[in-house]
Amino acid sequence: MQTEPESLFEVLEPPPGGVERMRARLAEPPRARPGFLLATSSVVALAALVALLGVLSTEMSNQGATENAMLAAPELDHLLGRPARSVPLTVESDGRVVQTEELPSSDPRVRIYRVL
Repeated sequence: MQTEPESLFEVLEPPPGGVERMRARLAEPPRARPGFLLATSSVVALAALVALLGVLSTEMSNQGATENAMLAAPELDHLLGRPARSVPLTVESDGRVVQTEELPSSDPRVRIYRVL
């Protein structure tokens, strides 16, 4: 190791054989990085998944929602933004059907019935 009186830091020599190893490493062709390969394959897989979902959603919308009986259920009218349909009321008492009468209500969203 060499030191100069006017320098604050010592000048260090490279380790034995270090320069040759560094030059040999720089002379080698660059190796493929596994991180780059992983990132590329991930992007390709994501693009394929997005394309597949796009094709499937297009096919599903072409079939139409009228084929699905569950979407036609009146219970889902409010959730799907459709106007509510009136559903007939049936009441059973002791295993037999009884008649009902609809009473007027001040709130159009509330229905009041009287069992006869």
